Amino acid sequence: MNIRIKIQKSIDTAKADVEKMKCPDATQDLELNTKNRDLARKKHDYGPMNPLQPSMGYWKMAASKWSGATPKEAMGQRCGNCVAFDVSPRMRKECLPIAADQTDPMSMIDKQLKGKKGSDIPGFPSSGFVGFGYCWMHHFKCHSARACNTWAGGGPIKSDKGSIEWQEKNTKKIEERCQKGYKTHPKRKTKKMYGKTYRNCVKAEEGKDPAKGTGKKPKGSGRRLYTDENPKDTVSVKFSSVSDVRDTFSKQSFKSKPHKRQSQIINLVHQRARAAYKNAKDPKVKARLKKAFEYAKERKEASKRKTKRINKK
Repeated sequence: MNIRIKIQKSIDTAKADVEKMKCPDATQDLELNTKNRDLARKKHDYGPMNPLQPSMGYWKMAASKWSGATPKEAMGQRCGNCVAFDVSPRMRKECLPIAADQTDPMSMIDKQLKGKKGSDIPGFPSSGFVGFGYCWMHHFKCHSARACNTWAGGGPIKSDKGSIEWQEKNTKKIEERCQKGYKTHPKRKTKKMYGKTYRNCVKAEEGKDPAKGTGKKPKGSGRRLYTDENPKDTVSVKFSSVSDVRDTFSKQSFKSKPHKRQSQIINLVHQRARAAYKNAKDPKVKARLKKAFEYAKERKEASKRKTKRINKK
């Protein structure tokens, strides 16, 4: 083989190895790391805020997510023994820690956790790793004493080989195409399942706006409920009381509409009255909205019966 080709192959291999060992973006970007962490707090109950305290309220909440689990059992499910928690030499020595100038409450507690032992943390499992690592599920630097509702046993990741394998899973380019009759979602192009990223395929007809004037709203459409994008065809609606609903259905702008359009407006009022009734807290308001909802429901049923009569003709 030509010596130049050999040298070039060696260079390409070396570059690939360097790319494999590249630190995750969140470990080098404080803003991204904080954003991902806060998202895990909001969507996946990342916590507790202060692992140095018993935090039984948090652990009772965590136990409620696992059928039959107790707070004590929940306290044993920490980042430190999660399958996606990376404490490999390359991660801890080369990628962590990131900048330590964060001043939010959780970051300030993180500073207090430095140098602590497992015995300093209430309920911490004796076999768990103590310290900071990287979460490959949610992509941020986290402490082993915390937990989240996507915990999976089998960790932590202790070897560089295991760390690189997880990185490859997360950075692998999605090359497979959607099957016939399906297409990539126009906005949410990928989805994650079990730690892997896949192309988000939806049926080809999904996400396509219907013809104007139909009043239909497909899944994923930005169109508002029961609109035909014609301002002249709009009917202002009220639904906070029975009289409001009656007034809406007594308007000339409503009566002048064909039955199909009237049915759409009735359905709209019914749905909004139902939502307002369910969300109301004040007993008097709730009672008033209940009557409005029941009246709208009667009108909806009457509209259905009329539709059946029309279809029989």
